[in-house]
Amino acid sequence: MDKISLPLPAIRCLSKKEAAVYLGIGVTLLTKLDIPFVKLGRRCLYDRVDLDAWIEDYKQREHGRAKEEHIWPKHKKASTGEKIPASGGSQQRSQTAKEYAKALGQKTVRMPKHC
Repeated sequence: MDKISLPLPAIRCLSKKEAAVYLGIGVTLLTKLDIPFVKLGRRCLYDRVDLDAWIEDYKQREHGRAKEEHIWPKHKKASTGEKIPASGGSQQRSQTAKEYAKALGQKTVRMPKHC
């Protein structure tokens, strides 16, 4: 009888280098990302199913965040007439520091305001 040779099944678990090539990224980036892997002895193997699930989840997270960044903020009509707090310049002394000095019995000296 003739032996019928069957094709080998596709490799499911990939090495670190193969997983990086599969995702189209470098090995260094692969190690920085929180991609699930299976540890067999000293080897880290990446399951194709996990890689596909991870990339789909990553796309959802990144696209969701990107959508929010590109939407113009909606302001309430009342907010346009309100006073806008100043930014920059010198900072005021903390009320906490003043209260702390008072609790310790230290004299609080008023510092002249800078222009």
